[in-house]
Amino acid sequence: MKNLILFVMALLMNTAVMAQSSKMLLIVDAQYDFINGSLAVNGAPSTMQALADYIKQQPKDAYQQIVLTSDFHPYNHSSFKDNGGMWPVHCVQYTHGAAIFQPVIDAVHEKQPEAVVLTKGEKIPVDEYSIMANSVSAKKLLKLIKQNKITEIEVAGLCGDYCVGNTIKDLVAKGYGQNIVVLKKYIGNIDDGTVLNGIIKDNNLKVK
Repeated sequence: MKNLILFVMALLMNTAVMAQSSKMLLIVDAQYDFINGSLAVNGAPSTMQALADYIKQQPKDAYQQIVLTSDFHPYNHSSFKDNGGMWPVHCVQYTHGAAIFQPVIDAVHEKQPEAVVLTKGEKIPVDEYSIMANSVSAKKLLKLIKQNKITEIEVAGLCGDYCVGNTIKDLVAKGYGQNIVVLKKYIGNIDDGTVLNGIIKDNNLKVK
């Protein structure tokens, strides 16, 4: 009887660990140009610092997988105003502005040194707000979700009315709406949050 009880307890503990480790943290574009650079989002420094603090507070094995996305534009990208686009020059490849916010990357690597960084916006004529708009990165992200049997995808980053919002919508379109948890406190917005709130409401998404 004692052995049976111990077996059941071990099984329950393993089940709990499996359930806990089926989470993914998806951090969208927590890059310097969106924080204090050429395309800075209001309140982004404190919001991304709060995200870093949140990550550090999580248990070591809280996430089966952590993924960061990154704008990674060539100097002559079509989205830049000088080239007929709507944005100032930002997140140019291999510049400081394209780098991920140091407190966030430090917090991520503290939890998961093998965290994955996926890039978008490398093609000159194409502006890719969502990581899913980049076919190579989208394929990698979906593979990570399936391989790790992810049941919960926490989403944070910059910014809610563009890159975060579009990434969420594309994941919903792929059938992951029930898996998404929007970390609203750790998402910066260019607008007042109206667009992100609309996406959450329209898709009945969970919020944390």
